[in-house]
Amino acid sequence: MKTALIALGAALVMAGCANPTFTEGAKVARRVDDQSAPDARMQYDQVVILDRSLQSDKAGRIAVESQGARRNPTGTLRVIAQLRNRTDFRQAIEARVSFYDSGYAPIDRTSAWNRIILDGNGVGVFEESSTLTGQVAHYLVEIREAR
Repeated sequence: MKTALIALGAALVMAGCANPTFTEGAKVARRVDDQSAPDARMQYDQVVILDRSLQSDKAGRIAVESQGARRNPTGTLRVIAQLRNRTDFRQAIEARVSFYDSGYAPIDRTSAWNRIILDGNGVGVFEESSTLTGQVAHYLVEIREAR
């Protein structure tokens, strides 16, 4: 009986050490050809990681710690995203943001790609403001590996 309990405990410990999946952060962008698919529509007010090498179920290299937007005193929309390097080495990534009105139509220019250097296990911040004021209601931040 004692041996069976020890064997059961060892089996449970080994099962807990199986390959973990990482579910934190933004989803990897993917093309959906079927318009009836539930996620075929673009999702707004979020951060999307474009490169599969940066975010995968088994070896995610970056994570989105937090993201959001607020109005500047001038009325423009300021987007802020905190990104965590989940590796032990330094990484260079790039980010840009697109702005949309309340009807989800593109309304402001898409920003240029901005380089962000993330130290090993460190956190970096991406910040960008719209050039238009009250019409801007939504945003979409895109992240890719530096080119």
